[in-house]
Amino acid sequence: MFKKFTLSIVPILLFLVSAYSLFVDYEIILPEPISYSDTESAEAHTELNPVVEIKRGIWFRIDYISFLIKELESEILPIDTEQEESIDKLKRIIIGQRILFFVIAFYMALCFSAFISQFFRAWFYLTLNRLVFWLGVFWALQELFLHIRILADGHLWGAAGVVFFLTTFILTIFAIVFLEKGKSESKTFETLKHSSSLEEEGRAPQANANSSYLKLLLHFLMIIAVGILIGNFVYIPLFLLQKHYVTEFTMFIFSLLLLLSGFYIYNYGKVGGEKSLTGLQNTLVSIAYLQFRFLRNGFFGIFATVLVVFFVTFLFSILILNIDLIQTNTGLFQKGSEF
Repeated sequence: MFKKFTLSIVPILLFLVSAYSLFVDYEIILPEPISYSDTESAEAHTELNPVVEIKRGIWFRIDYISFLIKELESEILPIDTEQEESIDKLKRIIIGQRILFFVIAFYMALCFSAFISQFFRAWFYLTLNRLVFWLGVFWALQELFLHIRILADGHLWGAAGVVFFLTTFILTIFAIVFLEKGKSESKTFETLKHSSSLEEEGRAPQANANSSYLKLLLHFLMIIAVGILIGNFVYIPLFLLQKHYVTEFTMFIFSLLLLLSGFYIYNYGKVGGEKSLTGLQNTLVSIAYLQFRFLRNGFFGIFATVLVVFFVTFLFSILILNIDLIQTNTGLFQKGSEF
């Protein structure tokens, strides 16, 4: 009973931790250095410990920085004021804040997916819950230390934060242990694990004995023609749209992503849905599975990119080393340049 309760409540607690970070933030203010030659100044600054100050979270910070950028770009300001550098700095800051906002929002969605997958015992719940729990342990521990500092400064309301984050930290540790012990339990939605195989869909690949070089050439020319059409009628208009209409382009891309996600969720529910569950329950599991696929493909893409960059860098390093050795031992390139 305690095991089931812990595995169910921890994603909700971590969801609250991430939501808390969106709306509340803290800043550690270090004391200003003083000169001890002045005894009166030294006595006035007896408290030299850092102070934790409450700030608004990322949501309000983005809104405030956007307001500042809008005011600085206003035509009401004098022309001779040099605010371009300040606007560029604020734009770089707001980009970082928006990225952080979407990362936290994605983690909140991941907590929801972890809860749903664990509740219905979907086969991919181990991966999602491991990621959520291990990230949540360090996040809760960081917030715990911060609220201990707030409590030490004399703010009694920090005790509520200490209790909440300490409880979250301990329960998350228990959840990780229970999760690893339950790996051998039966799982559902096994069909989704093999939903992309052609054999399951009755479309096993077959060799075509009638293929010829002429057909291959025609296929190649068709691919080139389709690429030209897509480039002229899709890519170029999209490039002009994102260049001149940034807001409209963002809304357009976001709408396409929603439609594509809905298409995948519908197909996942049809292919791998459990007959014992309702349509809504199958849809919820399909949403969790879509996020699992996004994570897996994202990790594979990042790993492949890093591997390619490392391989290309390694080849260029060997090439440069060989050129240096040839130049040093034979002077071949120097002799060639004399002609």
